[in-house]
Amino acid sequence: MTVLSANIVPFGERGWLATLSDAEDPIASGLAANRIADALRGADGVNDAVAGIDSVVMRFDPSRLHPETARMMLEKEISDTPLQAPAPTGEPITIPVWYGGEAGPDLADISAQTKLPADAVIAAHASKPYRVATLGFAPGFAYLGMLDETLRVPRLAHPRAHVPAGSVGIAGGFTCIYPLSSPGGWRLIGRTSLRLFDPSTDHLFLLTPGATVQFQPVSEDVFLSGASP
Repeated sequence: MTVLSANIVPFGERGWLATLSDAEDPIASGLAANRIADALRGADGVNDAVAGIDSVVMRFDPSRLHPETARMMLEKEISDTPLQAPAPTGEPITIPVWYGGEAGPDLADISAQTKLPADAVIAAHASKPYRVATLGFAPGFAYLGMLDETLRVPRLAHPRAHVPAGSVGIAGGFTCIYPLSSPGGWRLIGRTSLRLFDPSTDHLFLLTPGATVQFQPVSEDVFLSGASP
């Protein structure tokens, strides 16, 4: 079991940023960062704690918590957290995806870059389950990994001003699903009709860190009907 360490630097006047070291496994480091943030969140004097793939930002109230005390709290949680991804629990969440066409405008370009037929790109993307390493960028935006080496392509050089909600993208070693319409630079290969962020429910996010996701190709008709595959 690897013990975590981190480089900690100020994050403004009321925060600390910890960048995790020895974090070669993005899934393990992302889940460890979330456990650290969860442990800090709600502690006396801590305003918030936010996890990334390999980092944690801790924001504190200096009128209630001395900056060095806040730093020591962060250091303790890091040293107490093992760099080990917990085993998946429960069944994978099935995400039906309409690949290509209007839903996947970058599929042809990905096919050209990877030298794989479009059908092979789709098959490879949907061939295995993925773990949610962390949430970020937008409410419910999940970083899912890890992509097969054959599918790894860079983000777009120029991000789109508008990406429809439910769009499925890939970039680097990760795949993602846009929970809301927003700008974005991931390469889009498909879209799901599932709602990933619902503020009207007790459980805001369909996907949470550590959850397992299995993509399932569906036809355009199934996508448009919103029916389960």
